[in-house]
Amino acid sequence: MPRLKLTYAEKRRRDFEKELPVAEQLDAILKAFDMVLQEGGELPYDLINIIEKWQEIKFRYPK
Repeated sequence: MPRLKLTYAEKRRRDFEKELPVAEQLDAILKAFDMVLQEGGELPYDLINIIEKWQEIKFRYPK
């Protein structure tokens, strides 16, 4: 018999996927970290490498 009621976790997962796609979340996070770098802040090298790759892709495909 199918379950009619979703758990809170299932409802959250469904709504997060629908309203806050992971790509948009990551883009916002990387923008924030990029601002930290631009203002002279320090970040781990691994994160700096990710930000550089993110910037390269955005440059390659501008809006």
